[in-house]
Amino acid sequence: MMRATPWQTGEICGPDAAKALTKAAQLKRDWRKTKKPLMIVGSQAPSIKHGRGDMVDYSIELSKAAKIPIVATGGAVKAFIERGFEDAKSMGAMELVGYLQDPTWKGPHGKGPHDMILTHSMQYYMEWTLLSGVMNFARHIVPVSLSRFYQPHATWSMPNLKEKNYRDLLKEILEFLGGSK
Repeated sequence: MMRATPWQTGEICGPDAAKALTKAAQLKRDWRKTKKPLMIVGSQAPSIKHGRGDMVDYSIELSKAAKIPIVATGGAVKAFIERGFEDAKSMGAMELVGYLQDPTWKGPHGKGPHDMILTHSMQYYMEWTLLSGVMNFARHIVPVSLSRFYQPHATWSMPNLKEKNYRDLLKEILEFLGGSK
């Protein structure tokens, strides 16, 4: 099997690199163990089209289907509020990664420490930095990148995908985690 390569080839993380997430079922084992996932949505979510909406709409649907709380970074929380989704919290990405490193942190929603994060819609270098902090200093968390380009610092990351393949895989993940078919 060929190893996925980072979208920006200078982003090499060493011997531990993300496994390529090409089918939603690959998350089955890690998802079954997860008790407190957290979705981290970046500032680009309102501008990344998905289906009839954008990645904010996808995030809301995934959050409701799988009961995953959301933290919006870089001002993306405004788009959630405009859609009437009041459960998204706002926090800076680097501030958040600092908190995630503490295994006793109760999370932005106060419901207990998180054991998995799902990230997407951030600038590539910002997501890479966040995932690097989690990979190296928060080993109690399983990081999953749902971004279109391969992130080597996650446990699972989509390989570099064409837009249609990306949309199809996001739909498959939503269905796998209990969303609409």
